Amino acid sequence: MTTRQLFSRLLGAAGLVFAVASQTSGALAGTSGGVAGIVTNSQSGTPIAGATVRISSPSQTVTTKTDAKGHFIVFALQPDNYNVTAAKDGYDAHSVTGYEVQADQTQQVDMQLSPSSGTDASGQPPGHGSAIRAIPTRPTRP
Repeated sequence: MTTRQLFSRLLGAAGLVFAVASQTSGALAGTSGGVAGIVTNSQSGTPIAGATVRISSPSQTVTTKTDAKGHFIVFALQPDNYNVTAAKDGYDAHSVTGYEVQADQTQQVDMQLSPSSGTDASGQPPGHGSAIRAIPTRPTRP
């Protein structure tokens, strides 16, 4: 076998490998999507840490919590229409319905929660965290 024939066969084999590899790349494409967002206080705009975020559709339901900066992210959601609900004690729950998740995409869903009645703008009961003052009294003598 001559060098030219060997080179020709190697080139042909490399082309065949490339053709097969490029055909399988379509099979590697993602079949799921995601949802990410931030949950904030509707009055102050501050992030709400530890809020429960529920993402549900007829095909699946996923629950997560927001981080210290109010962020959440969920991957591996089947393409479908989802309802996204955020809730936290001291706040009224908020839902977005019919939110479409598509394959290979992460959708942004930012939500604002309003403090519940009976709470202040931080979502805490009135007086939560307020300073307590000591009032000096005169010592009593027996």
